[in-house]
Amino acid sequence: MSDTDAAASYGYCEARIAGRILFCSGQIGIEVDGSVPPDPSRQYELAFTALGEVLRRHGCGAGDIVDLTSFHVGYPAHMDGFIAAKSAFMQGENTCWTAIGVSALGHPGSIVEIKAVALLPHAL
Repeated sequence: MSDTDAAASYGYCEARIAGRILFCSGQIGIEVDGSVPPDPSRQYELAFTALGEVLRRHGCGAGDIVDLTSFHVGYPAHMDGFIAAKSAFMQGENTCWTAIGVSALGHPGSIVEIKAVALLPHAL
């Protein structure tokens, strides 16, 4: 489902600005064709890529994130792979982070969803 379809069907928006704070909705790891890769590390990479794109569209980067929340099916399995993807995405930046184990996510086959709160680098 595209963001446009999700917005129409579920009232979804990928991000919302309040003052200088950017709230990013959860991003999952799906391929361009909409398929969910079976490899957890690929899902992590794709979810962080999607989050990075949302941040960039609003003039932010990983260093602007002040709070990161990740939801994991099967937690704590595969956390080494998640930590590696998170480290590559954050590129040495640190932020508050909460990892939550869940029984399922909204997209079948997804094992991770990542949401973030970022501080906009400039007033809009």
